[in-house]
Amino acid sequence: MSIQERKYSVIEKIMHLNENDLDKIEAILQDEIELNDALDKSLQQVKEGKVTYHSQIRKKYEKWL
Repeated sequence: MSIQERKYSVIEKIMHLNENDLDKIEAILQDEIELNDALDKSLQQVKEGKVTYHSQIRKKYEKWL
């Protein structure tokens, strides 16, 4: 099945959803968008060197672990 056929298949399935199921799909997509945004932001922070390594944190709080 080509990518175009797969897209049409998904669209056809969406067109037959009831409102409750559509709400669920929209919520899943929104969560996915938010996750991707957070991951992009995290990767940018890593590139900019704005990270603290686990070993540094562990050493700092070692007495409480």
